[in-house]
Amino acid sequence: MTVTTAAAGPPMPDFRGRGLVHVFSTLDYRTRVDVHDVSGYHRTVLWPLNWKVCSQSPAAGRQLNGQAVTIGVVKKSERCPGK
Repeated sequence: MTVTTAAAGPPMPDFRGRGLVHVFSTLDYRTRVDVHDVSGYHRTVLWPLNWKVCSQSPAAGRQLNGQAVTIGVVKKSERCPGK
């Protein structure tokens, strides 16, 4: 019996501090990206150009193996929570 394992995907880039558009232009188009406002206002992200990344999961450097990516954002003019 031969067991094969899928090759590890590329490492997750560090998107923190970058614009949200960079996330979509960097990740493979088949990657599911869940975006949410972490400012506490619970706004809907309609225009990615206006938002920057504060948090991400998986963490930078972790292997992407087809799992969804979660991105926490605030408006570009705002500070990330805890900063």
